[in-house]
Amino acid sequence: MKSVLAIIAAGLVATSTSAFAESTSVAPAAGILIGGEVSLDFSEQTSGDWGGKMGVDVDVDSAAGGVALDFSATDGGDLTLDNWTVGTSVSGVALAFGDDNGLMPGAEGEQTLAAPAMTESLQLSVGAASVAVGFTDWTSDITDISNVQGAYTLGTAVSDVTISGDMNLGTDNIVLGAEIAGVDLGAASIGGAVTYDMDAELFGFETVVKTDSIVSYLNGDQDDLLQNIGAEYTYNVSSSVDLTAGTNYNLDSEDLTPTVGLSFNF
Repeated sequence: MKSVLAIIAAGLVATSTSAFAESTSVAPAAGILIGGEVSLDFSEQTSGDWGGKMGVDVDVDSAAGGVALDFSATDGGDLTLDNWTVGTSVSGVALAFGDDNGLMPGAEGEQTLAAPAMTESLQLSVGAASVAVGFTDWTSDITDISNVQGAYTLGTAVSDVTISGDMNLGTDNIVLGAEIAGVDLGAASIGGAVTYDMDAELFGFETVVKTDSIVSYLNGDQDDLLQNIGAEYTYNVSSSVDLTAGTNYNLDSEDLTPTVGLSFNF
């Protein structure tokens, strides 16, 4: 096994490898969609040897929308529910309850963006506007609200811009955010996100550039404008097999973190 891993590592210039078996969504019963992924992840340990782990992810969704359940398990571990959302939509008004309703911007690396925590929450969406109310512990006190988030998407001639904000009711801290969807430049698109944490007085940003096969990013903050540079290349081996190779380079610590993945879709 070590010799095989060494060949893969040398050939792809990486320090970790992953092999995946990913299923496309199928409908085993009327109205139910099931998709999943089985992963074998290999990485170099501090001892210099290679270690691996096996994981399983299963997604169960309603074909009509309104229910999304994401399960995961590791070798020797229990199957756990990672994320869940239940809801409904009537006449353009959508209600969703679950632990995956955060409205703050995201990107690719996300090392420098502020990310206020939101666990279980109730989200209301009307058109381009959404509001989510987070609960401290909804199993014991549904009236104990931890934070409130809101977002509004503006459609422009070149791209969609989403403005968002989070207010923590315990600390009164406010985090503001904005996300720009990819602007089409022909052969590539460029987008990104910014956040501002009022208590920390810290502005963070990330820029993302995408082509057909490469996604690259760079990020930083107001004190250190360039902290991380990363990219991932995807090669379509066949209609059901993709090979990915990527890396992140931290300019402060000078750490290079390459990754390699092989995914099988069926």
